[in-house]
Amino acid sequence: MTMHQLRDRMIHYLIFTVPIVGLILTILELCYFMWWHGDHSTGALIYSFIPVAMGLLLSIPGWFWKNEAEKHDKTKK
Repeated sequence: MTMHQLRDRMIHYLIFTVPIVGLILTILELCYFMWWHGDHSTGALIYSFIPVAMGLLLSIPGWFWKNEAEKHDKTKK
């Protein structure tokens, strides 16, 4: 695997995989707190949305890296 492929795979991981995993964890936590545990408080709801917020925050550098990688690829050609 070349460095270019590794870079593209890492950017793809940051932009797509991390937020999707955060969304899946949020759904699981909502199910746990709301239905299985019976906790309908605001704190449980806020706590359930932490993974999706963290996934979006972690994906922000991937957006910048993607733009910088495209600029770098255009100047190299």
